[in-house]
Amino acid sequence: MLSLPARIMLGRVVGFLSQHPWKLILVQSSAPVFRDDNKWYWMYNSGLQAQAVYYRSKDSKLPDRSNGVNDGEIFIDQNLFTEDGTASLATHAFSDCGKYYAYGVSYSGSDFTTVYVRPTSAPLATKEQAENDTGRLPEELKFVKFSSLTWTPDSKGFFYQRYPEHSSEGAEASGIATRGDVDAMLYYHRIGTPQSEDTLVYYDKSNPEDMFHIEFTFDRKYVVLNLVRDTSRRNLFWVAEYDPDFAAKGGFNWNKIVNEYEAEYELVANDGPLFYLRTNRDAPKYKAVTVDISKPIEFKEFIPESDGFLSDISTVNEGKNFAIVYKRNVKDEVYVYSKQGRELTRLAADFIGSATLVGRQKHNFFFISMTGFTSPGTIGRYDFTAPEGQRYSTYSTTKVRGLNPEDFEAHQVWYESKDGTKIPMFIVRHKDTPFDGTAPAIQYGYGGFSISIDPAFSPVMLTFLKSYGAIYAVANIRGGGEFGEEWHKAGYREKKHNCFDDFIAATEYLVKNKYAAPGKVAINGGSNGGLLVSACVLRAPTGTFGAAVSDVGVHDLLRFHKFTIGRAWISDYGNPDDPDDFDFIYPISPLHNVPSDKILPPLLLSTADHDDRVVPMHSFKLAATLQHARANNPHPILIRVDKKSGHGAGKSTKKKIEESADKWSFVAHSLGLEWKGPAEQASL
Repeated sequence: MLSLPARIMLGRVVGFLSQHPWKLILVQSSAPVFRDDNKWYWMYNSGLQAQAVYYRSKDSKLPDRSNGVNDGEIFIDQNLFTEDGTASLATHAFSDCGKYYAYGVSYSGSDFTTVYVRPTSAPLATKEQAENDTGRLPEELKFVKFSSLTWTPDSKGFFYQRYPEHSSEGAEASGIATRGDVDAMLYYHRIGTPQSEDTLVYYDKSNPEDMFHIEFTFDRKYVVLNLVRDTSRRNLFWVAEYDPDFAAKGGFNWNKIVNEYEAEYELVANDGPLFYLRTNRDAPKYKAVTVDISKPIEFKEFIPESDGFLSDISTVNEGKNFAIVYKRNVKDEVYVYSKQGRELTRLAADFIGSATLVGRQKHNFFFISMTGFTSPGTIGRYDFTAPEGQRYSTYSTTKVRGLNPEDFEAHQVWYESKDGTKIPMFIVRHKDTPFDGTAPAIQYGYGGFSISIDPAFSPVMLTFLKSYGAIYAVANIRGGGEFGEEWHKAGYREKKHNCFDDFIAATEYLVKNKYAAPGKVAINGGSNGGLLVSACVLRAPTGTFGAAVSDVGVHDLLRFHKFTIGRAWISDYGNPDDPDDFDFIYPISPLHNVPSDKILPPLLLSTADHDDRVVPMHSFKLAATLQHARANNPHPILIRVDKKSGHGAGKSTKKKIEESADKWSFVAHSLGLEWKGPAEQASL
């Protein structure tokens, strides 16, 4: 693949950023957060760095981003964790006093993290500091996984979740271990002490699959324990009055507000014992309720379910208001509500894309981070202290050099799936690309675990569209969370086949309506989306797809639950050990439905040696089975194995570039595409 002309051209345009930084650079910066040491903190990547750098302001003044300058000092440079940039921040939290910072580092993309603690007065900003890191406290917490770090109000320590030691070789080998993730334990760590002295806060031997997330209410009077067992939108919700002497007293006296796995409950705010929660109880698109934990449990509707999916609700302005995100037709809408649950105003009404709320309850402002297919990123700010009509403003915009987002356009269509269900799909193109049935297409999908695939900016994808005259289609198929739990459940367990039918129908729609040329549609997806791709390749009529790229996919649906966190996916895929579930799982498992005589399109499977989410055996086994069963297939069946990488999180910029060049050059070559980019780019 390294010698493919398309790989060489894409590598020159996208991959050689360090030598040619003026060609294509996406400068990325997160919304700032004001911390308790009276400084602002934000992530920033100049576009060329392996990992983003954690910056902070030099004083309490909000940094000025109007001129595009990153004015601040380095607090944590992730690029100093390792020389090759393969380690990254996975979780982190500041103490209430603002003097300490706990952070978990993932090595080689593993879900396991090692947690460290350092004073905020001791930044990690230079190579010399990294080589002799005397600022960091001595403790190292191992075998931490899927964990938040929750400080106690006295700032003397924090809660975290860990698993038993996974390998006789120690924590360094945990990223390549495949044993099932069970027996999670909730611990308390007191800073300045070794992990061996940490206090076990909660563990239930009779329910080894339980996992934990602990948090405090804003007033710090109550501690909340969320227990989850799988990836379904259901949890237990326990509350206790916080007692600083909990360790000596053997833990907390939990008030089990919700003690059955029947719905999802998420803490939003509290007024003393009156709790505000976001829930899907009797509301598949979610609503907000209140419950007084000092009285017999009774949930009262606060913000009723609407026609939009209530994807986020946060308390802001010292608890006087709520900021809310509704998702309608896969487009986010941001609102400000009163404390009484009344809509006050909508923000950035002209924006089309996805939005994330960034802020803290104690402040009288919050930020909105927004992005879309043709919008690299805008951060808006809402200030409650400003006069009416002047409270919302644009704080910063992401800059892209070498690519003009205004040269592209995106629109949404609705098409019919096999059973007549209407499915939304976004179509993106360069404005010079005609819809006349001649364009190649890349079609992306996911369809699982109630996860929404929202509009997002990709300079690599837009470069491909411009260079090859292609279109990009994102099908929001069933199984996702775009429209709430009903949409999710229409594509899980015995209805999982609907996901595949929806995705195949998307390709047929693109061709029939002349968005794409016949046989020129390449499909792509990752993780559950990797399953989507492999299943569709095997199920669709020959010639439907021109190429397929399946990234870190779940291909063995009879054994997925036996490795790492796979057992948590039973809620979506079913339990292969249950005879009734087996009957609907076996027919859709890609590994067990490889045809011996069907002509398959060019197929690239990708995985990584440290992927302990979807272990590499899925891709290894499917690649071997396909190459054996279809040894005479006229099109290549390849596998790409990345080293010192995991499921995708924390991947360095260099690795992202290499992966993108490999994937999309494979697609360009397979579809027989001709380079339409500037000649000077092709001859760098």
